[in-house]
Amino acid sequence: MAIFTAKRVSDANVVWFRVSDGDGRSIPSCDDFLLHLRLRDCSAYTHRAYAIGLAHFLSWLHDAGESPERASRQVISRYIAEFSRSRLQGAIGSRSADRVRGPRTINHRLSVLASFFDFHIRRDTEDGSGPWCGRVNPASGTLVDQELRHGMIGRDSPPRTRQRDGFRRRVPYEVPKCLEPTDIQKLIDTASSFRDKAILTLLCRTGQRVGDWSASAGRHGILGMSLSDIDRKRRLVVVRLKGARDEHRVPVTDDFWPIYERYLEDERRVFPNGQSLWVALRKGRGKPLTYASFESSLRYISRKACVPVHPHLFRHTLAQGVLDLTGNLKIAQELLGHAHISTTGDLYTRVDELSLVRAVSAVKASSESIPGPSSPLAQSVRYAFPYDTDTIAELENAITKPKLPTSSPARRPRK
Repeated sequence: MAIFTAKRVSDANVVWFRVSDGDGRSIPSCDDFLLHLRLRDCSAYTHRAYAIGLAHFLSWLHDAGESPERASRQVISRYIAEFSRSRLQGAIGSRSADRVRGPRTINHRLSVLASFFDFHIRRDTEDGSGPWCGRVNPASGTLVDQELRHGMIGRDSPPRTRQRDGFRRRVPYEVPKCLEPTDIQKLIDTASSFRDKAILTLLCRTGQRVGDWSASAGRHGILGMSLSDIDRKRRLVVVRLKGARDEHRVPVTDDFWPIYERYLEDERRVFPNGQSLWVALRKGRGKPLTYASFESSLRYISRKACVPVHPHLFRHTLAQGVLDLTGNLKIAQELLGHAHISTTGDLYTRVDELSLVRAVSAVKASSESIPGPSSPLAQSVRYAFPYDTDTIAELENAITKPKLPTSSPARRPRK
């Protein structure tokens, strides 16, 4: 059985991914599509995720006796159904043995397939030849709707803008969890190295992503910081954002700098070479600290402090705190580095507990001050203007008075 895999390829400091079969031969259709992603300047993380998704899809097609050129909506439906029921695999290990794939993972795989088919359909249709020429994208409902629509008013049902393809899963909204200040301080105190204390303090005070320092995928987030990204004079740090890798300046509170100084003096000075700010202290000593290494340290700190935590929880905590204290969505967007303010609003504006408490208290206070329904004041509230008692009585009489049937005008006889 041929097993398709995603392989990392590097050449002259340029890293990309390819899909190969069991004999190590590359797949031309995948190579063309992945090259298209490179030309679009997609990040290495996106490139890798798409290559892994295509490799898994091709392996499933091989076992099912199908090919990408003959894939139909029924084939995609079968694949997505089996993919959604499959168990999680990877570095998480036994902790995910009983977990199935979530709706975001399923929707991302659908995006991979839809982009793959759309690329080949557009290319072959423009060339006027090829196995995908004139076909309908089997992983997307957009073109299917266009094919089935008559283009005539009254013949087509209103188009639906959500879940048009029928494969995508609804992503339930989950209230972002937040850490208590005592738990944050407990985590910082439990960390055994000044490096981990400084990183945890930076995560709590800036709300930035953990990120990574990777030779293949580049660097971003807090772990992607270099020594030159520290501005001690202005009390700022420079963090590269996810995706576009834009530089983002973030202020840091005073409690970070003493811990940072101890890290430089006691731990990092042993490794003077290298530009990475955070270095490994045990395994891989002196090399840039990677996400996997820091996550392993965070799990150990979490278990020792008896505080369940994951790296993104610090980001949620700061964002919610900023919104609760300032109520300014623009400030939260700037701190988090979101490209669109709608992203910040969708994530955090639904869970402003303080505003909810104030709103409920205001309704309770107003309801207690409203007089009974029989009082004249309560009757006047029903109308837009402060009418007197006589006018209200006339209005009530006009509303309750039965209407007499009206006779239709007589028609003129035709000549």
